[in-house]
Amino acid sequence: MGRAKAWLPWFGQTMIEHVVGELAAAVDEIVVVTSEALELPSLPARIVRDRDPARGPLAGIRDGLAAIDSEFAFVTSTDAPYLTRSFVSHMLELGKPCAPVTDGHVQVLCAVYPSTAWKQAERLLESGVGRPLRLLEFLGFETAQIEYDESFPAWRGFNTPEAYLECVVALDPTATCEVELLGRAALEVEQVSRRVPVGTLGEVLSCWPESLGLVDEGRVCSAYRASLAGGELVRDLNVPIGPDERVRLLDSSAEPGNPIAI
Repeated sequence: MGRAKAWLPWFGQTMIEHVVGELAAAVDEIVVVTSEALELPSLPARIVRDRDPARGPLAGIRDGLAAIDSEFAFVTSTDAPYLTRSFVSHMLELGKPCAPVTDGHVQVLCAVYPSTAWKQAERLLESGVGRPLRLLEFLGFETAQIEYDESFPAWRGFNTPEAYLECVVALDPTATCEVELLGRAALEVEQVSRRVPVGTLGEVLSCWPESLGLVDEGRVCSAYRASLAGGELVRDLNVPIGPDERVRLLDSSAEPGNPIAI
């Protein structure tokens, strides 16, 4: 992806804020399991650090289930742009281990688990098993028969910039972002800011003439740095730029919080 999924923009908020917001309207407590390395925005949730991030999602599920007080938990991933409070509520109302099954694929990260299942998850991990499906199978899960919009399934996620941008455009085909030039590049143009359709960094920078030399050998030119809304400084042209996000192109010598005045 080139950037953390939790910080990707999602129509006025970050992806993690969107997911937590939908959950907050449907549950009494929220636990967010994350790595030690990833900082998160302020959330109405308890943060639990993944003890074994290298062991995959089952380890995160174990740590999350062990931290809750409720009998059952709805488990979701960060990249769940179409998750809704009504879907979560309907799933929990079933009062049993359950998961949607689509085209024979069990949606293990859009499922209900009993909180006590952390103990079996621990045993599976100790035996070398890391697949959440094995935990659901041990629990005798049932297929959740819940109506949903096939265009926007609650379990749809993304693992590539293209897939993320497809989710954005599916919800709003007119979604745009803003590209602003600062420093020496701004001296070469009359209009220093433009709104363009969302896309990869390379695609949104293509709104400016090649003569500016913003791109070199498949990356942002070494003379510049792209500052994203979350504060990241990037040169990778494959990084996705989301809805209403502002990208600022700075001189490499400029500090991101105090760009060169022109």
